[in-house]
Amino acid sequence: MNQPPVKPNLGRWSRRSLRAVAEVLIPSGAGAPEMDLDAVVVFADDWVRYMPRLFRLLFPIGLLLLELGALVLGPSLVPCSFMPLERRRRYLSAWARSRSSLRRDLIKGVKALCLFAYYSEPRVTAQLGYHVDEHVTLVKSERLRRHGHAL
Repeated sequence: MNQPPVKPNLGRWSRRSLRAVAEVLIPSGAGAPEMDLDAVVVFADDWVRYMPRLFRLLFPIGLLLLELGALVLGPSLVPCSFMPLERRRRYLSAWARSRSSLRRDLIKGVKALCLFAYYSEPRVTAQLGYHVDEHVTLVKSERLRRHGHAL
């Protein structure tokens, strides 16, 4: 049964910005499983619909500030998503260490969303030795042992 394509919650600019930021924030290198950045964007885009209404409205604006802030705060002649990777790392690091709590909170929220997508990937959880079914069974038995008398 064919399902109609799902309309994205974020616009083209927001998705491009999110992908560029995810490229910096997602773990990479020795031993870290690779993850398709487009999968991170799809995951984050899907989570936007679960955000409170105000966040749903402001999240794309925050991504736009992150993207175009490079032109003003950088100072740079290109937006964040067009910067070379190393320069983008420095730019996002400056956001994370900013004196402005608004800038710090925005980058923390985007980072949390990207890392949530990464650590939800089955290959990553398997490499970490975390198996959801085993964990649920363990927690259930522990709760029953601790609180079974109250049932």
